[in-house]
This record gives sequence, structure tokens and C-alpha cells, in this order.
Amino acid sequence: MKRPSVEKLVLARMEERGRGSVFTPKDFCDLGGRSAVAVALHRLVKKEVVRNIGNGLYCIPTPDPYLGEITASVDDIVQAIAKRDGIKLRPTGARAANLIGITTQVAARTAYLTDGRARKIRIPRSRPDQIDHVIPLRQTSARYMNARTEIGYLVIQGCRNQGRKHFGKKEYAAISHRLPAAAKRELLQDLDTAPAWIADIMRRLAAEAQ
Repeated sequence: MKRPSVEKLVLARMEERGRGSVFTPKDFCDLGGRSAVAVALHRLVKKEVVRNIGNGLYCIPTPDPYLGEITASVDDIVQAIAKRDGIKLRPTGARAANLIGITTQVAARTAYLTDGRARKIRIPRSRPDQIDHVIPLRQTSARYMNARTEIGYLVIQGCRNQGRKHFGKKEYAAISHRLPAAAKRELLQDLDTAPAWIADIMRRLAAEAQ
């Protein structure tokens, strides 16, 4: 039986993962050589089946009766860039504080922390009524980026953002209320990653779930 073309294999993989998912040529390296994959993606873009949404980033847009075509979320695009460039990207301390309940404030500008070099990435607009996204990548200590669990990372960065002097019973209660028991137990895996005062908070939270 004749093997399907690289173009068909690439499209099948994209459709399998779903509309709005973001891909880079690396996601198809097992389907053919680099040039064959590049040609396949070029043809799919030319046929308007696939959209090139940035430098080496592709997706199948989702049709919307009111907004037209919707491509991928900013977070999905950013994570695809991280995979493409071999770096880690995680929420900033301000975003982490919001996610774990310490604060209700939401940063007006999206940014990420990285173990790579500090820079800005531009994400082209997905609709005519939008503007391009410019997202800062801020370099931070690999110690915090290497937290073993996502919840451990969020608690460490959220507490660091709040600051030891401004962290009290109210902030602790907010985190305790927000985290389910399973997440509290996971914090034990990242005690050695956290500053001493935050490690104490994590131990107390984990003890609540025992």
C-alpha cells in the first residue's frame, strides 16, 4: 500500500490534535525530511487550510460565525515558541499571585518568565480588529524555573511577588481556600526549591491535606 504524502500526514496530525492547536516544523520531523515538511506546510498554507501565525508557527483556525476565523490562544502560541526554542516559559510572579488567590489584580500586559535570554516576542493579530501582541520574556533564576510541579512554582512565585513583609493570615487563607488537597500535597515536592520562609508556608498547606 502506498504511503500517504507528507502533506496528508502533516494535515492529519494537525486535525487529530484539534483546531486552534499550535505546531512548529519540529512536530512533524518523524513524518519526513526537513525540506519535505517545509514544502508540505507551504502547500497547506497556500491552500488556506492552515495558517502561518508567526515565524515557524502554524495552526488550523476555528471558524466563528461572528468573528470569522479564530486562531490559537496567546498562551498556546507562547508555549509552542518555548518548545521550538528549547526554553522554559512560566507565568510571572504577579500572574502566579492571581492564580493562587493572593490577589484579584490581573496584569494589564501579558509577560512570562524564562530561563532563556530576556527578549520580546511578537504575535501577529489573528483578526483585523485586533493588534499584534508584544510579549516580554523576563529572565529569572533557573532555581525557580526548575520547580518540579506547576503548583509549587505558582506558590513560590506568587509568595515572592507578595513579599515576606506583606504576606500574612489573609494571604495564607486565600491560598488555602484556593488549593485542593491534592495540590497542597504536591507542594512537598518543591520544598528544596523555595526560599525558607515560603517553604514553611508550603509545609503548613501540605499538612492541611494529610
